Amino acid sequence: MRFISGGATDVGQVREVNEDAFALVDQECAWILADGMGGHVGGKIASNLAVDAIRDFIARWRHAPDFEWPFEIMPGRSFVENSLANAVRVANVRVYNQSEWKPECQGMGTTVVVMAYTPEQGMVVAHVGDSRCYRLRGEALTQLTVDHSLVNHLMRFFHLSEVEARKRAGSNVIVRAVGLEDDVEADLTQDMPQAGDLYMSCSDGLSDLVDDWTIQNIMLNNAERPQAAAEALVRAANAAGGTDNITVIVLKALPA
Repeated sequence: MRFISGGATDVGQVREVNEDAFALVDQECAWILADGMGGHVGGKIASNLAVDAIRDFIARWRHAPDFEWPFEIMPGRSFVENSLANAVRVANVRVYNQSEWKPECQGMGTTVVVMAYTPEQGMVVAHVGDSRCYRLRGEALTQLTVDHSLVNHLMRFFHLSEVEARKRAGSNVIVRAVGLEDDVEADLTQDMPQAGDLYMSCSDGLSDLVDDWTIQNIMLNNAERPQAAAEALVRAANAAGGTDNITVIVLKALPA
């Protein structure tokens, strides 16, 4: 299996600064997206720090001859799963330390979604926060990640409907992020790709404004062109108001 990728980001129609960041690390079959928070300066710094740290860990650090895991590994996890979990924890330390040292960065944090493919494990997704990963197979769009949000927490543990949970939560509050505490655990999801599948990760600047049906149709209409799909999804979010920064990565699975 091989992949072609595309990515796009935009500040949106309301914000002055783009606090999102992404990286297409095609040579490592890894793709990283982050949505920062923490004000005019902090959010942009947090997302870029996280993306850079994860990319460096995946593309350089773990291949070093004297490589040692910076954090403990789980024996039942594969190399790629432990790599992503460790990479996110390294990113967390970088963001957290920066927020502690620089007053203008106090309280900053970021969501993270990392997609990584190996033939043995398929697509492994690590995520923290409410940025998402979806898979489009045929005409079926499936959300592979579960938001670390107060709304989702209320729905899962208090059995509220989404409408009730949103009323109770008030604003979109996330309950887990990179950099807010001195350590963080990423959720890991595995999915075995099939030729023709499309994978899409996005910040909530897309998922909050564009419904799944529209996302599905845009991806179907651009199924052979991941870059065009990413750009079309960003345009759709801007057309719906563009109230937040918007970042999208789209992958197309092809036979090896």
